[in-house]
Amino acid sequence: MYANLLGQKAYYHLTDEEMGKIIGVSRNTFSQKMKSGRFWPNECKAYCTYFNKSFEFLFATD
Repeated sequence: MYANLLGQKAYYHLTDEEMGKIIGVSRNTFSQKMKSGRFWPNECKAYCTYFNKSFEFLFATD
């Protein structure tokens, strides 16, 4: 789902565990969120801040 978010993850060589830590969840929970596409607004904001990218970019579905 969110190709740009996964692209940033790959660019910075982050693991699922590290991506989970950014938003305060476990590796498993991060994986489930990526599959379902269900992120809370504060989690989206944390990724936008961490990667210094807009919400529209990171969470684009096209």
